[in-house]
Amino acid sequence: MKKIVSVITSAAAAAALSITASAYAIDFDLGFGWSANTTVPGSAFADVTPSTTVTITYEANAALADMPNQDYWCIKPMINDEGWPFIDSLGLELSESKDSYPVDVEGSSISFTIPADVLEHVQIAGMAFMGHGVKLLDMTFSDSAPESSAPETENETKPANPDSGVEGVAVIVGAAALALGAMIVTKKRNK
Repeated sequence: MKKIVSVITSAAAAAALSITASAYAIDFDLGFGWSANTTVPGSAFADVTPSTTVTITYEANAALADMPNQDYWCIKPMINDEGWPFIDSLGLELSESKDSYPVDVEGSSISFTIPADVLEHVQIAGMAFMGHGVKLLDMTFSDSAPESSAPETENETKPANPDSGVEGVAVIVGAAALALGAMIVTKKRNK
């Protein structure tokens, strides 16, 4: 009995560790003239590894949909170093001009991992951002896998509730409670 409880406790602890996250508040409107920029300092990336999921939450300016030649939304992350080199290796779909990442006007976040060679520079210099039609809210760092950033097709439906990672812990805790309950019932029947 002690072994099973120990295994269940270890599984729950492992699940809790897999969803640990930290955050950095950005709260900066990039506007729509490509003249505004902001930087997240290298220190914010101190504990980031190439397997860390970085998620940027944002608000898109839906009003741009009614403005000629302004009806697009994108984020351009750059190494905050000489020349501000664009980070084009985040595994996200590139814009037509290959100089930024388009974001969904109805969306609220993008997730990616940072390759090791780029991460070395970002941890020293930081990550600068420019963009169009987007207000950056915050950046979170998590050791859980990134959600797919591929665009959805018309036949796919969006989930009613976004995946917060808590469901996985709830499933493990629920399974642990069921297993423990089954053991207690079995033990009572054997007496």
